[in-house]
Amino acid sequence: MVQIYFVLFPFCYSLIGNVSVSKSATKRNVIFVSTDGKENAPGDINHPKSSLQEALNLAHPGTTIYLRKGTYKGSYVFHHSGSRKRGYITVSAYKKEKVTISNQKNADGAAFNLNGCHYIRIQNLNIANLEAKNVYGVLLANSEHHITIKKCEFKKIVTTYPGTEYTPGGNSNAILLLGQKKKSIHHIYITGNKIHDNVNGWSENISITGNCTRVFVRNNKVFNNTNIGIDFYGNARYCSKPSLDQPRFCECTGNTVYNCKSPFAENAGIYIDGAKNILLKKNKVYNNFYGIEIGSEEWGKHHSPKNRVQNVVVTNNLLYKNIQCGLRLGGWTNDNRTGVVYNCKIIHNDFTKGNSKDGTEIILAKCDNILFKGNRFKNNANCKSVIYYDEKIDKSKITNIKFR
Repeated sequence: MVQIYFVLFPFCYSLIGNVSVSKSATKRNVIFVSTDGKENAPGDINHPKSSLQEALNLAHPGTTIYLRKGTYKGSYVFHHSGSRKRGYITVSAYKKEKVTISNQKNADGAAFNLNGCHYIRIQNLNIANLEAKNVYGVLLANSEHHITIKKCEFKKIVTTYPGTEYTPGGNSNAILLLGQKKKSIHHIYITGNKIHDNVNGWSENISITGNCTRVFVRNNKVFNNTNIGIDFYGNARYCSKPSLDQPRFCECTGNTVYNCKSPFAENAGIYIDGAKNILLKKNKVYNNFYGIEIGSEEWGKHHSPKNRVQNVVVTNNLLYKNIQCGLRLGGWTNDNRTGVVYNCKIIHNDFTKGNSKDGTEIILAKCDNILFKGNRFKNNANCKSVIYYDEKIDKSKITNIKFR
C-alpha cells in the first residue's frame, strides 16, 4: 500500500535522447561538488561547488555531476532534463569515493525528486539514514521517462510512523514510481542496487505503482526490510483513468530478495498486485512469508476486464525457505472485493530446497487459466501434490488449472 504526501514542483520539459558524456567532455559538461567546496566556485575538480542543488540547477543535457566523498543532506530536486541527442544528466560519486545522500532530520520528502524530468542517471551513491514520517530515496511521480538508477545502496530509510496491523501510518520507499498521470512513467531501469535494513510501514522497497510501463527491475539485492521487497501495484485509483491504473509490460529479473517481513502482515518478497503483462525471471527469493505472490487485492465496480491481473509469467525462479509457501496466486476473498488472476504461466521454477514446513509449495486462491509446466520440487514431488487450495475460497472460483 502506498500513501504519499509531497509538494510537486513545476514540470520539466525536455528534448529526448540517450547519449552519455564522453571522456573528452569539456569542463562545462562536468560539475564537481564537494562538502569542502565553495558556493561561487566554477565547479572543476580543483574548485568544486559546495551545493548539489546548485549543480542540478546548472545541469544541461550531457552534464555529469561528480560528488566527492562525504554526506550531503537533501532533499534534492531536478529542474532540467537530459536529452537523446545531447545526453543524459548524470549524478554519480567520483570514482570509488563514498558518497551518502541523506535528509534533514524529520524532513518529509525524497532524497531525489525527479520532478517530471527525463533522461536522468543516478548511480554509485549511498542513499541512507533518511528518517521522517513520509520518506523516499528516489521519487518519480510526474510521467518521468528514461531514468536509470544503478549501483546505489539504499539503507536505513525509516518511517517514524509505521502504523499498525489495522491502521496505515507513514511511508518509506527506497524507490517509488507513482504513476498518477494519464501519461505513464516509462522506460525506467533499476539495476544492480542494494536495498536493505529499511523500516517501511505499509509501504514497499521498490514500488512500481499505478500507470507505469516498460519498467525493468534487474539484478538488485533486496533484504532485511520490514515489508515487500519488490512490488508492482495497480487498480488502487492512483491514476485518474482506471484503464491505465496498473503497471504493465514490465520485467523483474535476476533479483535476490530475502528477509523482507512485515511485523503485522504476511507479505511476499516479490508481489504482483493489480498489474498485467509482467515477466518474473531468474529471481532468487527466500526467507519471506511468501516468496512470490500474484494477487488482485484491489477490485471495484469501476474496474473492467481491461484491469484484470493477467499474463504474468513466472519462470526459472529459485524459491526456498519462505514461511507460508514459495508461490501464492489469486484474489483472497470469495466476494467481489478482490479480483481474479487470469492467464498466468508458472514454468521451470525451482522449489527443490523446500518452503513451508508442511510441504506446501504453492497456494491457489481465485484464479482462472493457470498453466504449470516443468517446475521442480523437493523429493521429486509432482506439482499437484504440493499445491494447496486456500480453504477460504470456494473451489468453483479456482478454474482451468493445467499441468503439463
